[in-house]
Amino acid sequence: MPAPELILQGLTYAASRFEFLSIFWHIVFLLLLVMIAAGRRPNDRAIAMILVLPLTTVALVAFRTQNPFNGIVFSLASLLLYFLGWRITTAKCRITWDFLSIFGVLMILFGWIYPHFLPDPGWLRYLYATPLGVVPCPTLSLVIGFTLLFHGFGSKAWMLTLGIFGLFYATVGIFRLGVILDTGLLAGVMVLLVYGIRFKKITEA
Repeated sequence: MPAPELILQGLTYAASRFEFLSIFWHIVFLLLLVMIAAGRRPNDRAIAMILVLPLTTVALVAFRTQNPFNGIVFSLASLLLYFLGWRITTAKCRITWDFLSIFGVLMILFGWIYPHFLPDPGWLRYLYATPLGVVPCPTLSLVIGFTLLFHGFGSKAWMLTLGIFGLFYATVGIFRLGVILDTGLLAGVMVLLVYGIRFKKITEA
């Protein structure tokens, strides 16, 4: 694995070079949130499939910026979650406003305004240009947030798989790269893993 300084430089470059992709994902998820807030409920499987897509673009960006490790890991994560997503029920998604869903909203907000790696930061840019779909940790934070919001889509396998990938990147970010901000991701990962491990009823299509 390259030196931490080189990794951080590469992620900062990716955030700058692919800012258009970050803006695109902010728009996509804003539309999804507006649709959900308006009472229109897509099914669980559809949302899971949407969540796989920004993980895929993280992989593509990693390959384009000479970071094959992230490219391979996120390609693997995308493939695994894609196949697990097809096993998720097609029932309309439901939101139960309990601790899990509220924590999910907080994780979505955390990923949405994740300030690290953003070149030439400004508070307004945090609303639309933080590196969603470009850099691992904010992307994982948002995907975990939506997963918690919808109680893991009723899939233990989805929750544990996503939790394991998130745990790896949270610990690397904190202890290898010194990005203390990733404790936010770690908190979301721990909630997801605890819920996933204790989850009993698995509903499949």
